[in-house]
Amino acid sequence: MTDQEPYWHAEVHRIMPDLEIKTMDVHHEGLVNDILIVNKEWVFRFTKTNYGRELLDQEYQLLQFLQPKLRLSVPFPVIHGNGFMVYHHLEGLAFRREIWQQCDIKKQKFIGSQLGQFLHELHDAPVRDLEWEIPLTLAPVTKETWFDIYENIVQKVYPLLLPHQIDWVEELFEPALTLSDFFDFKPVLVHGDLAPYHILYSPEEIRLTAVIDFGVAGMGDPATDLGSLINSYGESLIQKIGVEYDEYSALVPRARFYAQAIELQWVLLGVESGEQYWFTAHLGGARDIGML
Repeated sequence: MTDQEPYWHAEVHRIMPDLEIKTMDVHHEGLVNDILIVNKEWVFRFTKTNYGRELLDQEYQLLQFLQPKLRLSVPFPVIHGNGFMVYHHLEGLAFRREIWQQCDIKKQKFIGSQLGQFLHELHDAPVRDLEWEIPLTLAPVTKETWFDIYENIVQKVYPLLLPHQIDWVEELFEPALTLSDFFDFKPVLVHGDLAPYHILYSPEEIRLTAVIDFGVAGMGDPATDLGSLINSYGESLIQKIGVEYDEYSALVPRARFYAQAIELQWVLLGVESGEQYWFTAHLGGARDIGML
């Protein structure tokens, strides 16, 4: 037992006094939450900051709203309190790009249709019916925000780059910073972080089982979710979602921008925070961008 385990046992029993703890996996990697998986049955999320409490409260409301509207499973909180949330553990492995690549065409079409269906249902969610206002996504989606990011990249990241890499950055940002309508979009509800570790997969059933972690979800640009998928899996996956999500083709230019700019975003975060692990956060991403 580690030094921290008695503390986490006490926290779990504070919330669920009668729960017999047989196993406990503790994950501290998140920026906002500590996550405990107890008995492979329960997920306990504890916020690390006061700001995280606000985000968790928003996520609690959002998950209650979304759960009956999505065919893919999402976390459904059964207990929610000051700075914590508890829900049933959702089964599945992280849907890594290697898994996608190993699927044959028939399986890829099925998984693509699952993701297309999920995006259609999420982006088309009837948010106007709500009596409370969904906040903006934490994912950057405005020209002003990206211009600030670009200026910081020039100042803080360019000294680390080779000349050909700087050329790539300039070409990547040129349409985003010069075209007046590049960031024109109708705001919809977006997940904001569709990384492989937030998409769960069953190797036995060869299908997606759940989408988790809506911590940065909110109103924003639907192309951000496509950009996350391109970054993680490449455009070979995006081609397969069109049956269920035919709006995707108009979003591809911005999605390609988001898919590549996110790598620079995290390098900038590493430089600014001094946390070196952010430099490697997007190693192993896909590279078949622009292959439609």
